[in-house]
Amino acid sequence: MMVSQTESGEGRTRLAVNYREAADSLGVCERVVWQLVKDRRLKAIRIGRSVRIPVSELERFVAGTSDAA
Repeated sequence: MMVSQTESGEGRTRLAVNYREAADSLGVCERVVWQLVKDRRLKAIRIGRSVRIPVSELERFVAGTSDAA
């Protein structure tokens, strides 16, 4: 599954996801996503009391790490 195709329950494409959804998309555990945000390798945004990671940010991260491999 490509990160950009993340859909909500209603079938709409989502612009941002929570930590669990980001971890699922990247194939890692939530702790890794938390560490990536803490290290500022992934950018998270606050919406009210919720924290979300933009899907475009996940795509940027994956594109950047594939160059190093």
